[in-house]
Amino acid sequence: MQAASPGSSPALPKLLLYLLAVMLGGAVLSVPLFHLGKAAHGWLSTSSLHDVGLVRWLLSEIERAQFTRYFNRAVLLCAIVFIWPFMRRVRLERGLLPAWRPFNTGLKQWAIGFVLAAGLLLALGFIFLKTGAYQLRPDPRWWKLGEPITAALGAGIVEEFFFRGLLLGLLLRTMTETKALLSLTMVFALVHFLKPPEGWQISDAAVTWSSGFLVLRQIAAGFGDVDFLLAEFATLFAVGWVLAKVRMQTGALWAGIGLHGGWVFGLKYFSALTTYADDWLPWIGANLKVGLMPLATVLLTGWIASRLLRLR
Repeated sequence: MQAASPGSSPALPKLLLYLLAVMLGGAVLSVPLFHLGKAAHGWLSTSSLHDVGLVRWLLSEIERAQFTRYFNRAVLLCAIVFIWPFMRRVRLERGLLPAWRPFNTGLKQWAIGFVLAAGLLLALGFIFLKTGAYQLRPDPRWWKLGEPITAALGAGIVEEFFFRGLLLGLLLRTMTETKALLSLTMVFALVHFLKPPEGWQISDAAVTWSSGFLVLRQIAAGFGDVDFLLAEFATLFAVGWVLAKVRMQTGALWAGIGLHGGWVFGLKYFSALTTYADDWLPWIGANLKVGLMPLATVLLTGWIASRLLRLR
């Protein structure tokens, strides 16, 4: 664990400034990116390349993409572009990252986390099916595991490296452990909450220069919905807290990568097999990360994980 260093400037204000710059940059860039996509569609659809397989796929993706998708891509692009000046500003050091060795122990911790998180979440989903909160799709694809596995590995590795690796290391330089964990967990939940509301869209004809800021306003409005805050934000906070505590307990990222990946796998796999019946909030939401029941399951998973990892 990194000790707090009086000589280091606080990283939290710089991190919040980075997030603000990313969101504002995404709002500004989303409209030009939207028009660029439409222009590319018009050019490709009339060019000699329109029958090429890759071009046909690209055209279909552009046709399906609504403005909020351009907003999300603009935010991602700004996050990538602004990360380098942020890293220089906070003076990232390799020593901030936790240890990766021994690998055998790490792989065991990963397996414990993945099986526990995915198993309990899917068990919760089975209970939801039995209660009628969800129904199986007409043609469930039980063995379509590629997307859930890919998403689980990607989110688990990338997000744990960034949040519980780099950012937690930065915060621990200038904060006590408790303050660093609380600050990181709040940022983690906030980042995952900064997305357009489900089902809300702007029609192509209604897109103007200020549409990106309209999306920001809709995101901010979500913080005024008490049921939604209890149902989703609380679960995200619990996920971040469990992952941070496991990282501090083990001194490594392996268990957190497993837990994070297991939750993502369970969420994606269950969502692909089922449809949701309305009016179950705040207990059960539209997916396995929304609702007080998923919140309780996350906390139970963290409690069991901490005890299993003590035995290793």
